[in-house]
Amino acid sequence: MGSDARRQTVSALEYEFNRLFIRRRSNALQLTRAIDPEIEPASYTLLATLQHQGPMRMTSLSRHLGVGKPTLSRQLSVLTARGWANKTADPDDGRAQQLDLSAEGRRRLESAQAERTEQYLAMLETWDDREIAELRALVERLNDTYVAFDADQQASRGAAADTA
Repeated sequence: MGSDARRQTVSALEYEFNRLFIRRRSNALQLTRAIDPEIEPASYTLLATLQHQGPMRMTSLSRHLGVGKPTLSRQLSVLTARGWANKTADPDDGRAQQLDLSAEGRRRLESAQAERTEQYLAMLETWDDREIAELRALVERLNDTYVAFDADQQASRGAAADTA
């Protein structure tokens, strides 16, 4: 694919990402409402991150989600008050705290996810299994590419700051 064609294709991809991200925000809102109508949609992402990553320090969680500590602290306060997340001493540094899902938080999250999975199954009914598997593999590859790209960008910024 030539440079201009590649640029046009990536531009069209950016548009489709925008459409997808709008839908993703809507889905997060629906999932959050299924968990508890009074919590913020960002709380779903926070709970799902703890589900997949396991216990994390607040600084790591903040960096992973790309949100500031005050925002994260506010969201965590709501989740811990409801009993869906736990704060415990970090086993590597007793002065620091780790965050993790509580059993109730996990139960509520998994229930909402099971409902959403059923909706995806209905939505993708016209897709064959190969297409679904291919899309999953491509999205996984894209996510891995994002992680590597972000790490490279961060390393470049760090190296530039060190030489300044």
